[in-house]
Formats: sequence, C-alpha cells, structure tokens
Amino acid sequence: MEDINKKVTTSKPSNVIFNTQTRGYCPGYLSPHNQISKKGLIVLQEWWGMNESICLLADEFAHQGFKVLVPDLYRGKVAKSHEEAGHLLTGLDWKGAIEDIAHALQYLIKLQGCTSVGITGFCMGGALTLASLSAIEGFSCGSPFYGICDQQTFPVSNIRVPVLAHFGEDDSMVGFSDVESAKALKFKAHEASVDFRLRTYPQAGHAFMRKESKTYQPQAAAIAFKETVEFFQQQLK
Repeated sequence: MEDINKKVTTSKPSNVIFNTQTRGYCPGYLSPHNQISKKGLIVLQEWWGMNESICLLADEFAHQGFKVLVPDLYRGKVAKSHEEAGHLLTGLDWKGAIEDIAHALQYLIKLQGCTSVGITGFCMGGALTLASLSAIEGFSCGSPFYGICDQQTFPVSNIRVPVLAHFGEDDSMVGFSDVESAKALKFKAHEASVDFRLRTYPQAGHAFMRKESKTYQPQAAAIAFKETVEFFQQQLK
C-alpha cells in the first residue's frame, strides 16, 4: 500500500464561504495570490477532499494570473486512507456538488468581479469538471484531468464551450480514466460538434499530476500544466 503524504491527508482551512440554494453555506479556499485578476478559475478536489495538496496546486495556477477558488465539496472532510477516500466518493451527492460548483461560479462573478471563469479538476474533480460543463451555464472553458462522469446524466454533447482534457496512457482505471475511454469520449464530443481537445501522456498513470503520488510523472505534469495555463489564458477574457 502506498504511503500517503501528509499534504494529502491534511485539511486546508477554508478562508471564504458562499451561499448555495439548498445546501446552506459552502466553504472554500480562495488563493491569496493574484486577487486583482478578472480571470476566474475553479479547481476541484480529488477524492481525498480539500487538502493541502490541491490548494498548493490552486496557488500554482493563481501565480499564472488567475483568481482561483477551491470549493470544499466534502464540507471539511478529508480522507486519511484510500478506503476512506473511496467511502467519501461513493457517498458524494453529485447533484449537490454541481449546485456547490454553480454557486462557486456565481461567487467569482458577482462577488469577486471575474469577467470569465474556467474550471479544472483531478480524478473525481476531473469527472465533476465534465459534469459541471454539461450541467451549468456560464463557464468559458474547462480542462478535466483523468476522470469521466456518467454520460447518461451529464452527456458531453451538452457542453458548449472549449474543453482541453488530459489522460495518462498507462491509466488502468477502466471506464473512468483509461485512455480508450478518453478516446471514446472524444469521439462522442466530436459527433456533437463539441470543441474537445484530448491530450494523452505516454508512461503516465492515474494521478500523474499530484506531486505526492507514486504515480507522479514530472515531465508529463509540466507539459500538462503549461498547456492548461495557456489554454485558460487564451479562453478567459
């Protein structure tokens, strides 16, 4: 079993809250960097929760010129083991999570003055990125990493904004983030005339972006981060 880095199992304290329609107040982490930016970006957590790892990555995006918000979809819970992470993922209210993300979008626009907002996420957050783009109006673009949502509930054909998706060619999570499933998703998107760009990375497995993971692939991560930043800089006005 992989030793889990403390940055993965340690919760990041929230520094903002925003109201939702039916789920009360949602906490979140608003990166302190680049607060004057009008280009908003929502970063969605992995199945672990809103931990130090995902917030450090949010800070990296903020340093590239974005105002970055991580909504805490688990409401303060952070997994301490793979088993607990799986339990939290299984228990996730996807409809409620989409509501949280929709109000996070409005928080950035109405209360933080953003003129355009993109969305990205990793693993569970990657799947939620696609689901959000399918279900929520108002995003300018999105960049999911190694995660595919239920296509019956959140069809890729509903997406109306550009997408840059990232998957590892050695990802073994069949049906969720393996490369063949990613290619099939791209085919569905192109059938529906969705601007869907797929990037795959040789010798990269699941969670290749997370520095604390044994599957971290620094070369692939650097390329993916650079291309995602360029994508958001081009699409966000």
